[in-house]
Amino acid sequence: MSCPELPPTVDLLVVGSGPVGSAVARRVYDAVPHARILVADLGPRLTGQAGLHLGNLPAPERAAAQARSQGRDPETAPGEDGALVKKYADRGTHLLRPRRDDEPEQFGMPAAVMSSNIGGMGVHWACTAPRPLDSERLPFLPADDLDAALSVAEHLLSVTRDAYPATEAGDLVLKTLGQLFDADYPVGRGVGTMPLSCTPRPGRRPLWGGPDTVLGPLAHAGATAGDGRFRIADETMCRRLLFSGRKVTGALLEHLPTGTEFAVRASAVAVCADALRTPQLLWASGIRPDALGRHLNDQPKTVSSVHVKDGPTAGLAARGTVEFGGDIRDLETGRFWVPFSDPGRRNHGQVMTIDTSPLEGVDPALFVGMVWYGAKEIRAEDRIEFSTSEADAYGMPDMTVHYDLTEADLENAEQARADQEAVAEALGGEFLERPELFPAGSSKHYQGTVRMGPADDGTSVCDTDSRVWGFDNLYVGGNGVIPTATAVNPTLYSVALAVRAAASISARLIGV
Repeated sequence: MSCPELPPTVDLLVVGSGPVGSAVARRVYDAVPHARILVADLGPRLTGQAGLHLGNLPAPERAAAQARSQGRDPETAPGEDGALVKKYADRGTHLLRPRRDDEPEQFGMPAAVMSSNIGGMGVHWACTAPRPLDSERLPFLPADDLDAALSVAEHLLSVTRDAYPATEAGDLVLKTLGQLFDADYPVGRGVGTMPLSCTPRPGRRPLWGGPDTVLGPLAHAGATAGDGRFRIADETMCRRLLFSGRKVTGALLEHLPTGTEFAVRASAVAVCADALRTPQLLWASGIRPDALGRHLNDQPKTVSSVHVKDGPTAGLAARGTVEFGGDIRDLETGRFWVPFSDPGRRNHGQVMTIDTSPLEGVDPALFVGMVWYGAKEIRAEDRIEFSTSEADAYGMPDMTVHYDLTEADLENAEQARADQEAVAEALGGEFLERPELFPAGSSKHYQGTVRMGPADDGTSVCDTDSRVWGFDNLYVGGNGVIPTATAVNPTLYSVALAVRAAASISARLIGV
């Protein structure tokens, strides 16, 4: 394989091709007619349509694509037997470091994972896309400004609350959740159907949204054939950012299959790798603000499943709508939302109805899956430590996570357990899997490591436009930018902040 020829100079270099990097690229492309944009990602391109959600593929193609997403170190991948799949690394992801049997589950974030492919975690995610609420929202950004950005993000991700047709089983679950929890919310809020990034398809499962949804026409293989302003470079890793004073001048890239290194000059750079590798790249480049890698925020995750023998089956009203591709999510016929709310509801709940009719030998009764995410206490001591001597599988500074749960975090997880037990009892169901607090990192919703702040006071990495303090043209993106304690799935929130970053970048480029 030869090294592809890439432009030596661009207006915008985006590092990372997930939903956030794709949002920055798409918004700048649309806003600045002359902008030349290069998106670089260390992972391979899995599908002809860049960033296509793998849940939209048939099972054999999906499995092959997932295997190519699992990084360079086989010790951190789920493996053929799926031994790590349930609680640690889902297929398509790889652990930050190999699993040790004697490792405490809630200390050091042993289930921290990444995904190495075009589209990032956005080709694997569950497509859950509700808005942040109450104290999850930025306290230093005007509410109207954040709401406007969230509306744009919902459009980019094609968010809908009508992903699934109504079923008798879904109506039962929704009514039960309302009876249990609606009193905890202010008037006008309460449980409901979950906002999802997808396109509903009657008679079939939804077409799941991914970075390709955000990119639109730019996701197609021939996107560079038109005006030539946009390019995605797969298997192309950013080794180091190049800068002088307050200005980033470009980056040193490496084409991984050939080992060829080359510099690209850029008028602006947006690093949107993920909440682990974005601070890693800044640190490796010698950009090391005090808050870099600190305030690491996960969402403690409690999971259970319930069998309702005497309830209506999810499949009776929806039979024939399910195409089983080997993933339990293929059997989902409804997803419902128990929202976060201050002060008393510090968890965000997802409740799924499951149709087992395609499975041989399984009684097609109602199955309900529950996942609760908790808002964690944010502490500066929860952090990533970057090694000065050891390298990871990609030759970047090795990362060690310092992380633990507080008493308040554990109390909140206990409330999640009690909530799920109440749902099971109200449905008259039996637990197949009792509520369990999964290992730290299993949420995949890592935040805070390049956090946003209102002032350059050492407690944040970037300003309200996601521009790194002390730089004129360096931006960061992704869940790591979120500075608040959240329980909500963060993708929509992060894309909304990327919309604001793209507006700032566009204004800069138009003025160049």
